[in-house]
Amino acid sequence: MGIKVIKEAAPKSGTLGRPELFALAIGQVIGAGVITLIVPAIKMTGYSAWLAYFAAIIIGFIMILPTVFISSTLRLGGGNYSMLCDLAGPTVSGIFAFSYLTQCLSTALFGVAAAAYLGDVIPVLGGPVARAIVGVSLLTIFYVVNIRGIDMMAKAQKAMTWMLIAALVTFAIVGILKINLPIFKFSDPNFLINGWGIKFTENKITGGFFGAVLLFVYSCQGYYMTIAYGRNSKNARKDIPIVLIMAVPTLIILYVGVALAGVGVMSVADYGNSSTLVFAAQRIFPSWLYYAFIICGPIMALLSTLNSSFAYNAITIGQSCDDGWLPKAFGKTNKKDARVNVLTFMYLLGIIPIIFRLSITTIVNMVQLFMSFFAFLNFVAFIKMPKKYPDAWKKARFHVSNGWYITICVASLIGYIIVFWKSCLSMSTTLAIGNVVILLLMTGIGIWRSKTGNIEIHTSVWAED
Repeated sequence: MGIKVIKEAAPKSGTLGRPELFALAIGQVIGAGVITLIVPAIKMTGYSAWLAYFAAIIIGFIMILPTVFISSTLRLGGGNYSMLCDLAGPTVSGIFAFSYLTQCLSTALFGVAAAAYLGDVIPVLGGPVARAIVGVSLLTIFYVVNIRGIDMMAKAQKAMTWMLIAALVTFAIVGILKINLPIFKFSDPNFLINGWGIKFTENKITGGFFGAVLLFVYSCQGYYMTIAYGRNSKNARKDIPIVLIMAVPTLIILYVGVALAGVGVMSVADYGNSSTLVFAAQRIFPSWLYYAFIICGPIMALLSTLNSSFAYNAITIGQSCDDGWLPKAFGKTNKKDARVNVLTFMYLLGIIPIIFRLSITTIVNMVQLFMSFFAFLNFVAFIKMPKKYPDAWKKARFHVSNGWYITICVASLIGYIIVFWKSCLSMSTTLAIGNVVILLLMTGIGIWRSKTGNIEIHTSVWAED
């Protein structure tokens, strides 16, 4: 009984170059957020929603900035889990292994949001029961796709990502050309309908410019997951940090462009009870292009994120099973090398919020709360890096003094603490307490397993390419 740590030898360089890594980063970060959050944010802050998205992209980059330094110094074979195993220690990696199970809840977001879009386009699918059926059906489809192996998943993902990018660029360009509202006039009463700060209603965050920024931040950080491809990269420590930085201007063009179009063609009142960009698209496009946009834009965004979430989460949880944190039977693979039991768990967990008809913003807040908790664990690894790999850190392409590095890590941590606080205040007290209790329970199990389990951790962190 105990924990045995085995350091894997560095593998040969992989096949992924900078163009491939950039495509993976953009495909990972562009997803449900840009489609599902713009209208709720417009209702929180008014015309300034486009500015809130710009601010969220910058803040999101600052929050993931330690990852740029880490990827410039180290080649990570298994993403955050590998980083935690090597830098933060076995106990922290055990806490991550169990608490990461909560991340599977994010699959519900994409099913709920896609059902909402289809309900706005096809009225017969607009009722609560119909939306629940559609949401569960979509989860079922991509559960089956992932069960059939990574090759099928990757083919579907590649096609959906390119259709999505084309649709968003078209929406932004055509929409900006048709802006008819004073969205650049800061003095307009509709520019900041709830002020620069955060508006609370019955002790819950319901509006405000900064409240909208915190909501948008969720969709501005996913590209950091590119660090997981270190094993397969040609030159991981040079290419991955560059790709992470290149993602920022790309997001500014796409996200702010879509937000400008969404804000500029319809007022807050015009959106009514809708939480989607469907009605804005109706005003921007002729009917034939409108339907093409709905399919290639919002639907592809949601489904591509749903598809990749099944795959990425299965890889991460599967590694925890291989190391012994979770039962090995839970991580078993089928003939297509798919983690069938993990995928089934994710599928069933994703259905729960749909059945209970949780709103999109409630699910986002729950996911943000979990992600913030993971960031607290990452912080432990970040601050240990300079001491554990002093030579590699000094030679890193993106090197700063240790004082500046720690300052950036602390700034990142503060950002996640604020998001954690905001997430708790954006849901009911009962739900917030329930989520925190679940995280504490997972933490307790992780600590207990680190002391009693028969664990064999295979670390895959290398200071050379």
